[in-house]
Amino acid sequence: MSTDGLRYPESESAAAEANWLELDRSPHAVQFYSGDDSLLDSLARFISTALEAGNSVFLLATQVHLDGLAERLRAWEVDTDTAAKKGRYVALDALQVLARLTVNGEPNKARFDEFIREVFMPLEAAAESKPKLVAVCGEVVSLLWADGKPEAAIELEHFWNELAERVCCRLRCFYPIASFPDPVQNDLFLKLCAEHAAVIPHHRHLHIVAAPDKVA
Repeated sequence: MSTDGLRYPESESAAAEANWLELDRSPHAVQFYSGDDSLLDSLARFISTALEAGNSVFLLATQVHLDGLAERLRAWEVDTDTAAKKGRYVALDALQVLARLTVNGEPNKARFDEFIREVFMPLEAAAESKPKLVAVCGEVVSLLWADGKPEAAIELEHFWNELAERVCCRLRCFYPIASFPDPVQNDLFLKLCAEHAAVIPHHRHLHIVAAPDKVA
């Protein structure tokens, strides 16, 4: 995807207030974050809004984020238990998913397609919205980047983009800004952003992602 026309909230705090389902009608957005609180608030809004709309939700996160989201969603009285019983909510450990999707540390398309058939497609079938839509939020790809494999991360992002061309879904990725400390990686950072139709940048990289007149 091109970076032309991307939409950007003013700051991470603005991102925390954003309704991610309304952020962009295109299928794939990414958030760069520095603190878990703002991230978890954004994801909890994304999940609660999706479930209320009758969508299914597919959450792929590290255990600490799974636990944090479960706590927030309970506090907000979001009934994920009933959604899960209906087949509309699945939450998986991102580390375990990453191991399933890779061979020798590299994304494997056959494994990805098998994973989608076994886990994603039942979620799509269970969705109660019209059209049936699956809201996906995950950090599997960010684990590859954090492990020093940016090219592999970008390749896996591309797999998700190919999926979004075939099915009705909304993809939301999230990366810790601490994974991008080296200015030498700016080109790779832009390639990563180009795999997304909407970017919620951290202030540290605003000058890289877009000119000031492109920041909302």
